[in-house]
Amino acid sequence: MTRRALLVSTSNPYPVVKDGCQRLVWDYVDAMFPRHEVLFLHVAREDWAPLTLFRAGVAAAQEVDVERVLAEDFEFVVFIGFKDRDFTRRLAGERPSFCYTDRFPHPDVPRDAFRGILSHRTDGPAENVLIVGGHFDERVFFRDRKPEEHVLAVGRIHPDKHQLELVVRYRETVYERFGLPLVLAGGVADPVYHRAVVPFVDGVSVISTIPCPAEAPANAGWQSAHELARLYNRARLYVSASRQESFSLSMVEAMACGTTCVVNGNYWGFAESELAPRVYGNVTGTHGCVLDLVAQALADDARIDASGWVQQYALSGMRDTVGRFIDERV
Repeated sequence: MTRRALLVSTSNPYPVVKDGCQRLVWDYVDAMFPRHEVLFLHVAREDWAPLTLFRAGVAAAQEVDVERVLAEDFEFVVFIGFKDRDFTRRLAGERPSFCYTDRFPHPDVPRDAFRGILSHRTDGPAENVLIVGGHFDERVFFRDRKPEEHVLAVGRIHPDKHQLELVVRYRETVYERFGLPLVLAGGVADPVYHRAVVPFVDGVSVISTIPCPAEAPANAGWQSAHELARLYNRARLYVSASRQESFSLSMVEAMACGTTCVVNGNYWGFAESELAPRVYGNVTGTHGCVLDLVAQALADDARIDASGWVQQYALSGMRDTVGRFIDERV
């Protein structure tokens, strides 16, 4: 008899992965629990009402209530985030339940609802809490360096990612000096912000993975894991203009590919002493402009290969750790 597990999240990776949280959901469904068939329940971001139940990436039911979900007879449920609602409380109470959250305690995560918490960080020792970072799939993201053709920024086009800080002066600051174009890999998450970025995407100094940037169809530009791995391995630098990240999946993927990472923000999901030597830039807050750091890194010929250090976040090791934690509590 097939053992089943259920994953619940507001981040839906179907039909394409569009951000780091969706990548995490994808990996949890696809590979985190190899002894189980993992079903995915997509819930509404506003109130966590059930929307669609997926089996093997295909919608199995779109009119979903607690009874319909419980009929799948899963062994345990993992919530990626949580909102305390009647539906989520009942679902959590009917099966052994676990919650993945960026920090714990968390105002949205009740202590009494779960057998275990997976968290990036906690304020202190806590029973039934497993400290986990994010992860990357080492079957896809590994060092396979090719001729270095570009500087790479990966992420949704959105104000949180601050792509404008990269593109406005990129031609004169980096391209004309070093001959390396900037590749923006990702699709549109904020159309208004995207319209501000588009005038700087000239196809020469700044390139977008969106085939027609000015039109930007909803699912255009997003790259598969294998496509991203090829881009990382051809990148002279990976750069992030984001001001704050708990765990930057794209940065970790870039590290796994041996790409030097330029950052300028608060990466609070990592210990400063651990992360700072493995990147070029600032990891506890923004100082100056990240574009100037890119130019300085190229002028210094900075090369930082963190592909060995980052193996601690490989999916296979994380899978063993998470699997033991859940098995002990189911």
